[in-house]
Amino acid sequence: MKQIAEDREQDMARGYCLLPNPDNQKTNHAELYHIETPIKHSSNHETYRTVEKFKNSVCSVCKNRRPEIEVMKEFTYAELHEATQGFSPNNYLSEGGFGSVYKGKLQGGLKIAVKQHKCASLQGEKEFKSEVNALSKAIHENVVMLRGSCSEGNHRILVYEFVCNGSLDQHLSQHSRKPLSWAERIKVAIGTAKGLLYLHQNNIIHRDMRPSNILVTHDYEAMLGDFGLARTEQMDSLYSTDVVGTIGYLAPEYAESGKMSTKTDVYSFGVVLLQLITGMRTADKRLGEKSLVGWARPLLKERNYPDLIDERMMDNHDCHQLFWMIRLAEKCLSRDPQKRLSMDTVSLNP
Repeated sequence: MKQIAEDREQDMARGYCLLPNPDNQKTNHAELYHIETPIKHSSNHETYRTVEKFKNSVCSVCKNRRPEIEVMKEFTYAELHEATQGFSPNNYLSEGGFGSVYKGKLQGGLKIAVKQHKCASLQGEKEFKSEVNALSKAIHENVVMLRGSCSEGNHRILVYEFVCNGSLDQHLSQHSRKPLSWAERIKVAIGTAKGLLYLHQNNIIHRDMRPSNILVTHDYEAMLGDFGLARTEQMDSLYSTDVVGTIGYLAPEYAESGKMSTKTDVYSFGVVLLQLITGMRTADKRLGEKSLVGWARPLLKERNYPDLIDERMMDNHDCHQLFWMIRLAEKCLSRDPQKRLSMDTVSLNP
């Protein structure tokens, strides 16, 4: 590993990183195709409508289908109450920065994820509608799709597609029955990077990039979720007196002064890469009182890369790919935001 590091250092200095070079043009619909679906009428004749679907939209294991891309639906509270069986604890999925998340099933059988806004009473309908409008435009194969919303009384609810295999943090857990293989880890890293690049190209800062907000299918296609915290980026950097996000993933400048930019997301992405490499949580018991980043920095500086590797994949990884991911994580975790990579640079091909 150390020899690889020495051989590749000169190449890395040129900024070559992890992903295939994408088309840098903004795209609202990525990896989509159009199909004609029949509509049966009472007069026994058929007409057709054109719908858009994501490529690779069916999980090969559980056959869960991603929904068609269509007009957003305005749900009633009664519909969502029924779909989640009264927001039953049995349907509880997680607690995100946005609020509580529940699994639901609509009358037609479509599975959904229902997110209740934790500060619903403080958000007016106009502000909520504006947020929904912005989030509904985020359509990408590596972004969880918003299906609709509910703004009824004091209820402010977002309805997303359901992703079949849970979140990345569940798969990184030491208690996971099946540790992620190297191929699965790098696939998740690439999908996450593509999703984050798409958001940044469309002027969205996520602000809460972490494994629990990266959802995966059984094929380990990664999708970014929990956009209740996302903010539209109107300039190179913004300031917020309300620092939100998760300790362990916050960029230093954001935690200290509230200054946020796409580079704050890049820092968080670097932490996620570190977790994929090490298999550790940001506050892992094995780290003692240190944070994951604080523990890793000396090892990165000394190029002591073997000590970073998750022992569960010690005999199951590609040394060259792993080196690139480690160096990529290091560059994303720079204390100086100006020295961090941008997501389009992350996408350059080694």
